[in-house]
Amino acid sequence: MDHDKIVNTRILTIAQANGCTVEDVYAALDRHPIELDRDMYLKRTLALELIRLDQLEMVFGGKALRERDVAAGALMVKIAERRATLLGLNPPIGHAVQVIQHESTNRRTSIEQARARLDEFMGIAPRSVAAANPRAALESKEVH
Repeated sequence: MDHDKIVNTRILTIAQANGCTVEDVYAALDRHPIELDRDMYLKRTLALELIRLDQLEMVFGGKALRERDVAAGALMVKIAERRATLLGLNPPIGHAVQVIQHESTNRRTSIEQARARLDEFMGIAPRSVAAANPRAALESKEVH
């Protein structure tokens, strides 16, 4: 089943369950808080998730410590991991790729650009690469 068919089925199911049209469902989705004020919605969602984790921690923390319940202790570790992930304290799993772009060595300086404009204005033929950009000509001769 392709993605569009799955989405359309879900939207149709929501419309039927609420006694409205598919257009009404789309209109409601367009008015969703994440569409209206993304930053505020994400801040509030994060706050609610942290409150839920605090509540779970209160319930299972006492049981883990007082009764030495191993399952409750394991849940405490998972709660702590989830909180750290939500707060951005855990590094992402995998490798980060950093793309570094160097400026082109053939790029002309502002003086070279001004000289080219003046040459054009005065009707002088374009200079060769070596004459227009002596630095690039020298760099192309170097062996790396």
